[in-house]
Amino acid sequence: MWVAYALGCSAGLMVISQLVPFAKSVGIAAASLSTMTLVVGAFGNAAGRTFSGWMSDRLGRINVLRTMIGICVVAMPALYAAGSNLALLYVAVFVVYWCYGTQLSVNGAAASDFWGTKNAGVNYGLLFTAWGVAGLIGPQIGGVLYDRYHNYEAAFYAASALAAVALVCEFGARRPQSIVG
Repeated sequence: MWVAYALGCSAGLMVISQLVPFAKSVGIAAASLSTMTLVVGAFGNAAGRTFSGWMSDRLGRINVLRTMIGICVVAMPALYAAGSNLALLYVAVFVVYWCYGTQLSVNGAAASDFWGTKNAGVNYGLLFTAWGVAGLIGPQIGGVLYDRYHNYEAAFYAASALAAVALVCEFGARRPQSIVG
């Protein structure tokens, strides 16, 4: 779960960190940039946290994480492919932020499902360190790939690859047999 959380969030944070410079590089106007990040991204993130939390209550935490990370694998390159098509770019940004927000809300509940509620704060605190590591990994990889190739294609495809590895890890996640609390 920790590796899936770290890599899934790394993918999201990589794209989020590169989004404004990418949009500028494809000629998106400043007003549209503001709308993209402050409105579309914020609504996507909030929707991911809210509705994916609701979905996880009905479908299971890991099932929702697997689904959203799987969508993320496709959404990252789609975001790049959207390029300067503003409508497609907004849709892709919304989806990427939704997937990212999902991980931040559903992993906390999944930690309690996996290890019980007795030490939920400590358990999720340990799991949440993955997000801190993701904040170092994702944006760094995105920046290095941009510097090397002078475009964002490799960064967005790398984000997709990180999400794919996170998905494989989520498929390997199994709830421990004996839970106390």
